[in-house]
Amino acid sequence: MKMNRTEWLVVIVCAAALGWMFTRPAPPKEEGKKPDAAAETKAADPAKPADPSKPAEAPATPPPAPVEEKTVVITNETAEYTFTNIGGALQQVRILPSKYSGVTPQLLNDQRYQGPIGGLSAIPGDIEKLAYTKQAQTDKSITYTAESKGLKITKEWSLFPVPADAKAEDGFGYLWDLKVTVQNTAPEKAAGSYFLYAGLLGKLHDNDWIEPASTSYADGDALEFHPGDLERSTFLGLWERHPDRDFLTSELKEMSFGGVHNQYYCILIRPLNVKKDGKSSMWSSWRYIKRDDPGHHPVQAKGMEAAVSMEPFSLATNESFTWQGQVYTGPRSGSVLNRLDKQFDTEYRQVMHYGWFRLLSRLFLGTLNLFYSWIGSYGISVMMLTLLVRICIWPLHIKATRSMKRMGKLAPFMKEIREKHKDDPQRMNMEVMKLYRDYGINPLGGCLPLLFQFPIFLGYYNMMKSAVEMRGHSFLWVTDLSMPDTVAHLGGIPINPLPILMTISMYLQMKFAPQPGMDANPQMQMQMKIFKIMPFLFMWFCYNFASALALYWTVQNVISIGQTWLMGRQGDPPLQKKPPRPSFMERAMAAQQARQQQMANKGPRPPRTGGGAGSAFRDQQRKK
Repeated sequence: MKMNRTEWLVVIVCAAALGWMFTRPAPPKEEGKKPDAAAETKAADPAKPADPSKPAEAPATPPPAPVEEKTVVITNETAEYTFTNIGGALQQVRILPSKYSGVTPQLLNDQRYQGPIGGLSAIPGDIEKLAYTKQAQTDKSITYTAESKGLKITKEWSLFPVPADAKAEDGFGYLWDLKVTVQNTAPEKAAGSYFLYAGLLGKLHDNDWIEPASTSYADGDALEFHPGDLERSTFLGLWERHPDRDFLTSELKEMSFGGVHNQYYCILIRPLNVKKDGKSSMWSSWRYIKRDDPGHHPVQAKGMEAAVSMEPFSLATNESFTWQGQVYTGPRSGSVLNRLDKQFDTEYRQVMHYGWFRLLSRLFLGTLNLFYSWIGSYGISVMMLTLLVRICIWPLHIKATRSMKRMGKLAPFMKEIREKHKDDPQRMNMEVMKLYRDYGINPLGGCLPLLFQFPIFLGYYNMMKSAVEMRGHSFLWVTDLSMPDTVAHLGGIPINPLPILMTISMYLQMKFAPQPGMDANPQMQMQMKIFKIMPFLFMWFCYNFASALALYWTVQNVISIGQTWLMGRQGDPPLQKKPPRPSFMERAMAAQQARQQQMANKGPRPPRTGGGAGSAFRDQQRKK
């Protein structure tokens, strides 16, 4: 079929959008932002609690003199943890290759604009710079203490012990127990409230599709806040940081966890003691980060930071307040977080944000990891998962193919109806629907596979966009299944073979599929025009996405072509008129006649004994 001017226009617009996506300029540098200036000039003192709802202000006292930073590295099977005495907290985390984190090492919180994970924040954006003293250290724990203005602060970090029936890579190796104790050593009463800083995470690669976000789960709701929540639209439709919204503070009820995440990793803080109807709060903000991405464009994009509040305290002399919780710094993997949820009866998996089809996403991820444990190749595992899905929906494919073939045989009749009632569109549509009804054809039957593939595609997409397990795994010419399969650049535009193969295979699938009688059905004509544009839309959608998604769609197109070929060898289904189905009134009258006939066949009812013929007791009474 030839494409008309409108269809060519849509294709050109899609191509222009695709070119813009590849050649889009780097985001502008952030200048004159209050949070950056504060981070460089302020030295927050955790002994100066303030109202979180008030904007950050410069400290009344000059900052203390810089102190020498001393770091300690604690390593286990899954990560290297670097602690710092500045804040007595976790400076950064280096994720090591493992079963659920991929084979590419990754640093978390390496953009040290603010402070360490677990640092105290008295006001939004201000992280403590207090020097702590290391009191104790083992290969799995470390303790820091500091004193400032009558408050003694102790932070005890310890790796969570791995259960006997689990491994560190199951998620327990990324989990720390944190205990923060604040003791009042001054003669006067002390009161205040602090936040625990969850760190700063940004994009790992320039073509990541998921923006970093602050995240929380409280009162049964999973929430996300993105940089756009702190921006406003300008006159020209561009976006800029809101001048009066440097920080976003959210009030949370019965908070289960809070923190930050990017496409593949997350940092979550969870209090152990959550009171019924207890109130918490979390502040969020964003800032530009810079990162070198070897082999790709350097990353200069928005990162997200957050901090979770502890309970407020009021302490008399020598009284103390203690906060206990967990800090998770690891892969954003549904497999890992589900394992932790089973252990602690928590809701860590809510950070995945799989959407409406979360059950499918979890099922696909579990099946994919199962295939990988058997084969040892994620590329082949994706192909096996695709084959399994296609087998499950094959009955729908058979039904749709037969429906399309039978609709094609109706083309002469539909053409006759169209010519006969060309001046009366309403009558023409009624005659077409009557024709469908006479031959028992559902005009939507050919759309069934597409309708069922839509939730399958969304479930697979939502699983794939955070499938950290595939990071660094190669397949054929693809060096990383979690990245586009770029093999070269042409005029600055990356050449990704898999999305191109996906588009070609999708077009061939449509050509091999049976064609219904379109000439006599304007609705079907419009539907087929939309289908012709879909390959280009899918290429635009998948071009810079994880190559595993394009691999999945390419394989399913090839399998669909094979299924259509097999259906073609079975011959065309017969086109026969079905007997008219009686209406409701006709069925009711037939049922009434059947009952009357049944009663007539039984004959007259015999007399009942002992009833109207009298009884011995009544006869005896009459004689008396």
